[in-house]
Amino acid sequence: MAKIIRNIFLFVLLLAGSSNSALLAQRITSASGIVKDSITGEPMSYVSVIFENSTIGTMTDDNGLFTLQNDRGLTKLLVSSLGYENKRVNLSAGKKNEALSILIRPTTIQISEVVIKPTKEKYTKKDNPAVELIRNVIERKNDNRIEAKSAYQSERYEKLSIALDNFNPNLDKNKFLKKFSFIKNYLDTSEFNGKPILTVSVRETLSDIYYRKDPKSEKIYTKGQKLQGIDKSLDEGGITSNLQEIFQGINIFDNNINILLNRFVSPLSSTLATSYYKYYIMDTVMVGNNECIDLAFVPFNSQSYGFTGRLFVTTDGHFAIKKFLLNVPSNINLNFVDNLRITQEFKQMPDSTWVLDQENTFINFYVIKGAQQLYAHQMRSYNNYDFSTPPDSVFDVLGSYIVLESAINQPDSFWVANRHVPLKEKENALKDLLAELRKVPAFNVMIKTAEILISGYIQTGKDRSTSKFDFGPMNTTFSANQIEGFRMRVGGMTTANFHKHLFASGFMAYGATDRKLKYNGKLTWAFNKKQYHEGENPRNNLSLMHEYDIYTPGQDFLFTSKDNIFVAWKVGEPITKMSYIRKTMLSYEKEWLNGLTFKTWVRNQNDEPTGTLRYTKRDAYGNMYRINDITTSEAGVQLRFAPGERPYSGRAGKESVFNLSKDAPVFKISHQMGLNNVLGSEYSYNHTEASAEKRIWLSSFGHIDTKIKAGKVWDKAPFPLLILPNTNQSITIQPEAFHMMSALEFVTDQYVSLDVTYYLKGWILNRIPGVNWLKLREVVSFNAIYGGLSDKNNPMKTPDLFMFPEGTQPLGDRPYMEASVGLENIFKILRVDYFRRLSYLDNSNIKKSGVRIALRFSF
Repeated sequence: MAKIIRNIFLFVLLLAGSSNSALLAQRITSASGIVKDSITGEPMSYVSVIFENSTIGTMTDDNGLFTLQNDRGLTKLLVSSLGYENKRVNLSAGKKNEALSILIRPTTIQISEVVIKPTKEKYTKKDNPAVELIRNVIERKNDNRIEAKSAYQSERYEKLSIALDNFNPNLDKNKFLKKFSFIKNYLDTSEFNGKPILTVSVRETLSDIYYRKDPKSEKIYTKGQKLQGIDKSLDEGGITSNLQEIFQGINIFDNNINILLNRFVSPLSSTLATSYYKYYIMDTVMVGNNECIDLAFVPFNSQSYGFTGRLFVTTDGHFAIKKFLLNVPSNINLNFVDNLRITQEFKQMPDSTWVLDQENTFINFYVIKGAQQLYAHQMRSYNNYDFSTPPDSVFDVLGSYIVLESAINQPDSFWVANRHVPLKEKENALKDLLAELRKVPAFNVMIKTAEILISGYIQTGKDRSTSKFDFGPMNTTFSANQIEGFRMRVGGMTTANFHKHLFASGFMAYGATDRKLKYNGKLTWAFNKKQYHEGENPRNNLSLMHEYDIYTPGQDFLFTSKDNIFVAWKVGEPITKMSYIRKTMLSYEKEWLNGLTFKTWVRNQNDEPTGTLRYTKRDAYGNMYRINDITTSEAGVQLRFAPGERPYSGRAGKESVFNLSKDAPVFKISHQMGLNNVLGSEYSYNHTEASAEKRIWLSSFGHIDTKIKAGKVWDKAPFPLLILPNTNQSITIQPEAFHMMSALEFVTDQYVSLDVTYYLKGWILNRIPGVNWLKLREVVSFNAIYGGLSDKNNPMKTPDLFMFPEGTQPLGDRPYMEASVGLENIFKILRVDYFRRLSYLDNSNIKKSGVRIALRFSF
């Protein structure tokens, strides 16, 4: 999501008030129109339209429409499709050639003694030479992929360039943009569509890749990282991590291709290929020194998560892939992407092994149709292949992604010597562009605004390199609840510009109704030197925290602050059972690169009920008396293991919603032990929790997020120290919470719970005419908790325990369950779910159903 917000502000930054239609310079030659069958007059989809003798081209959409342009003086289009004669179209140089109607004539093509006639298509897989060919390719793919080797190593150079696409060079005509007229000196040309672009960010990475087949292991050692561009001041680590997840490269030999946080069916899928795609033999061509069959493919359903494209298969009997091209169909249910193309080229080594040589990904992003677009080009180049087995020491290092300490401080001479491909002239000039932009006050104001909205903090310095203290998070400034009324909070944290190891953070808050001052203060010593904030990966932190604040028992917002203004809007019965909590905690957290995290703590806490919450006991005579507060001291430990998890350095932490890397399984186990008679503590108890969660991908049919948890309190304890199922009374959808359960409705001392959410990605709605154009996506969920309360913790059977508050009951012999159905991708960002309670329907003061909403940015 941070990336999308950043893009919005890049648009505002340089293009406020400008027109996307962009009055282009006279040297631009553009073409747009429709391709039709010359006999039937029907529009032709997936027809190749390119500028002749160039790589600038596109494919017609489902309606036969196309548009493209160039500034290289190219004035002739080449239109080609299976079963049709090639058509060349002359264009007027330097002009807009619009509303073209191109008719292509059917022909008859002889391939391997099988005649394919381009009449109205009746595609069949039986006796189809193209299907037989792809089956041979799939059968041999494991032999032709580099992972068939027992070991290998190579060097990978990666460059990700982000630019403003189709940039309007006529800035002088706009009074505001006239201040930026120097920008036209930095314009370049898109390799993808030939449009003028303004490069605003260049990220470079140089890595060594090591692979071993048995025991299987892959390590990526990053020895160089460089970022220059507008986003440098916006990136606290999270943007880099998320871009690595979005642009992680693809493997055509896998059954599913991971791109833009989605799973596309590979045209080489061993399970779905021939059921998902139509294949056509186009021609036999030379690709480099290799004779190849040009094999085209399109998905049966253009709105499914599949590609159109070409595979170039060697004719030597090995059925190896020499080159491929993938495009995303225009009708696909994919957000913020106007065009996407991926190409890879392979080369054959002296021992006949086929290896990846170069990969290019081109994407045109948008936020609002018709507004300014972003252009992203990721290039990956590979060399120095070696098939000898690397030393064991390479694989002994923890983690799959290892960033060497020297990587981010490599001098310019390192990049000049090690880049596989030189930077383009305008990419090299990015530093000069930024220097000129910073001279314009409006630019600095817009960057500051973007920094605040993306990070949630206000920097006190000129930029990240000088700010020693950041105010925030800003979304917690205002909130409200039944006890405090209107609540105002101010806080912040120091940065590594103040000290590379010592960090201070905290807040002060005041409620207008209860008129009490709340506060939090924390000191952290980071044993690892930090670049900007204490949460950077890997953590090795010792912290001391003291806090006085108000909380709602049974309502924990696991992935956001309870003061977040967006969760302050409550629904249902007003929450009046709350507690003032005063606690002091000393904690230590250690992360390893293999996904293991260790955390331990000691804590002393005083709990004072307020509002309608009362802690009461029954004496020997049956009389009720009130307990003003309780004090506990505890020691705890937690282990978290997420094998294969990509390192994340965002300020909110790796479990935040801003971390886009969610595919790794996560296992947790924790134990808390109450320490009686320590610093006024009154209770001794033991509490154990364990959980396992995993995102399960169902290829292009969406994914299921699952989490199983279990816990037990082993000793006798009052109900505030037992297990209170997590509830959510806000209007927003919150993970790992029950939305139809009231706070403090149930109490238990042992439980097992299940959370399942299935994101169908439009699998059903994409197939319904009249609805599919809305590009809505289905979401269904099921949440349940099953547990019980032992006699030792039941105040009706053990008299010296706290009585349950009114409306609170033990979780009985049947599970509490609720389910939801919903739609997401409403206006591309909104999710609306209808929740229904499925059990304990006779409880008093409950809501059986309700609607919740969430903002969810996804591709």
